[in-house]
Amino acid sequence: MERRDALIVIAVAISAFAIGFSVANMYWYEKAHFMQESAYHPSLQPTAQYKSNGEMIYVSGVNEKGERILFVGGPNWLYMHGGGCASCHGLDGKGGVYPMMCGVKTPDIRYSTLTKEHGMSDEDIKRAITKGIGDEGEELDYCMPRWQMSEKDINDLIEYLKQLG
Repeated sequence: MERRDALIVIAVAISAFAIGFSVANMYWYEKAHFMQESAYHPSLQPTAQYKSNGEMIYVSGVNEKGERILFVGGPNWLYMHGGGCASCHGLDGKGGVYPMMCGVKTPDIRYSTLTKEHGMSDEDIKRAITKGIGDEGEELDYCMPRWQMSEKDINDLIEYLKQLG
């Protein structure tokens, strides 16, 4: 009888652990799922917190109409969690970090750096953002997304880059 009681206690303990683990897993899954959605969801990033459409695109990857800016390439986490230029280049545009799952350090993309140090025109900057072509005509690393945005959105983004320096 004692052996049977011990087996029952073990079975109950394992069942309780499994139920607790399942409940905790559901809680954390839902929390993680919400966090993924909130990273770029327009309703959770009101336009009022941004001074311009360019700033909103730069920080969130969403324009003033609440549309997520589509892109090709770039790191996989950007597809899942959303984000904009600031996700890799920083809020100040100075770059200098190695984004997760990318083997390159992000460059300084402040307007003054792009135009004075690299001799890029606004058209060159647009080409880098939308086609992944660098200042010397080279293809940029795969971690640089090829953003697909309207002419208005890209012009607004470049105007914002001018504010960064």
